[in-house]
Formats: sequence, structure tokens, C-alpha cells
Amino acid sequence: MIEKPDQRILNLRRAIDTVDSRIIELLQERSSLAREIGMVKKEIGIAILDPAREGKIRKKLAAGAKGPMDTDALVRIYEVIMQESKRLQED
Repeated sequence: MIEKPDQRILNLRRAIDTVDSRIIELLQERSSLAREIGMVKKEIGIAILDPAREGKIRKKLAAGAKGPMDTDALVRIYEVIMQESKRLQED
């Protein structure tokens, strides 16, 4: 027998879908900005890798972990985001 999902679950999934759309939009915006930073870095001749900036981001993540997702999870997600940002800057 196939059970029909509870309406509360359907409503929560719709809310997640809305949040996911916003996340995608923000990631694309961030990616465009990272690409622009890469162009400027190449133009002025500085390195793509900026360990100080990455350290600041990690500190911000640790300070901002006030919800159900802990700092370690946020850092893992941002590791991928920063890796992709560096790749975009190198292109």
C-alpha cells in the first residue's frame, strides 16, 4: 500500500524547494563575483589563492553557526564553494 505524504511534509518540502532556489541563485551570484575577482587578480598580478581570506571565512562560519547545522558541516560545504571559486578565478 502506498501511503500519501502528510500535508505538513508536502508544505515543508515546498519551503525547502524555495530555499534551494534561493541558494542556487546566491551561489551563481557568488560565482560571478569570484570570476570577476579572478580577472582583477590576473590584471594586477596577484595570486589566486588567498589563505588569509579563507581563514576569515572559516572564522565567520564558526561565529555564525547558530542553527541546527554545526560549524564542521558549514566548513565542509564552504570548502567546496571556495574550491569552485578558486577554479573560476583560474579560468
